[in-house]
Amino acid sequence: MKEKATIAKVYPRKRNTAMPTLLKFQNGQLGAVSKDSTQFTRLQQKRGKETNANIAMVTASDQIYHGVMDVGEAAALTDTYICVRNKITNKLRIIPIEQATLSNHIFNTLEQKPLPTLTAEHTRAVLMKQFGGRKAARFAANQENNKVNVEVLKNDLDNTVREAVFSKEGEEQPDTQHNFDILRPKFNKDAKKVEEMYDVHDIVPADLLERLDEESKVVYKTPVNKLPIQSEYLCKCIKRIQDNSPTPEGFLHLKLIIYMDCLLNLIKSRARSIKTIELSGITEKAENDVRSRFSDPHSKPFSRTSHTSEKALCYFIVLALLISENFTVDLNVLAQELCVSKVKLVKFAHIANAVRPSKTDLLTLRLPSKMRALPMGFSRKSKN
Repeated sequence: MKEKATIAKVYPRKRNTAMPTLLKFQNGQLGAVSKDSTQFTRLQQKRGKETNANIAMVTASDQIYHGVMDVGEAAALTDTYICVRNKITNKLRIIPIEQATLSNHIFNTLEQKPLPTLTAEHTRAVLMKQFGGRKAARFAANQENNKVNVEVLKNDLDNTVREAVFSKEGEEQPDTQHNFDILRPKFNKDAKKVEEMYDVHDIVPADLLERLDEESKVVYKTPVNKLPIQSEYLCKCIKRIQDNSPTPEGFLHLKLIIYMDCLLNLIKSRARSIKTIELSGITEKAENDVRSRFSDPHSKPFSRTSHTSEKALCYFIVLALLISENFTVDLNVLAQELCVSKVKLVKFAHIANAVRPSKTDLLTLRLPSKMRALPMGFSRKSKN
């Protein structure tokens, strides 16, 4: 029979004194993060001279969680203790604790958007479906199916105009070379070496690179987990540069990575207009340049269309190849970061003079003279 445990010590609860805190997360549990990037802090919420509540705050990587300690009527009437047993001596210690349920700070910053107001036509259709008879519901469904989406139709017409020109005989022929030159950066078609294909100033303006000197120095000195960059791929590229001695090439690559962060946020955005969306948490200089250069020239100013995403995708692929070693980048990594299929990524990489060698998952930059011509049936609207 096991020996009974004995209570060795009971620690009294002292008011206004820091105690161990039992933490729970409101919407799940904390993932696997390193101890270096996790920190617990006790705060006091004050209004004037009165203390309202004790706050528990946990920072994990770039996320912040907080909650009120011992909140509620039950906590005000009772105290909570935990029992700690020493397995060797079989003695117990009873320790008072505080409790807090933590939620992510994002819930406090989300904007409360008003619900859209339904039009009279839409309201009538909903009522007919829900409360009308069989004929009324069928009539409402037919009306909805036959309705023309003007925005989709306009976008399709714009794409058709950009992707085709008319010959002198009046036949419609796709001008694929013209379309591809609009999407990809300027390159040297007669280059003899891969290093001579792209001039970085044709991708990112020279004056902008000069104005990013201070930002690149700050990025070099800042730990990657403190940078406002969400991309794990870009953070790894920055960490690789930080681990080496500072060089002009390294600082140039940091400037290109700042620009790539803007392109990545643009590609992932679903906003119709890019005039006000935030594309960079580091600098507005690169953000403003991306807005002006990648908005669709055939639409309203700062409009975001398929042209915007496709051009940004081609530029991002080229920059990823230029900052990599041996002008080669992992296809799986890019597909995951850009949220596109590998099939689509390989097609647009071909536009940027990059190929996927057989039996590999890599993209490699290749001389234009060694590139095969793109097939006439190449579709820019390939499905993900």
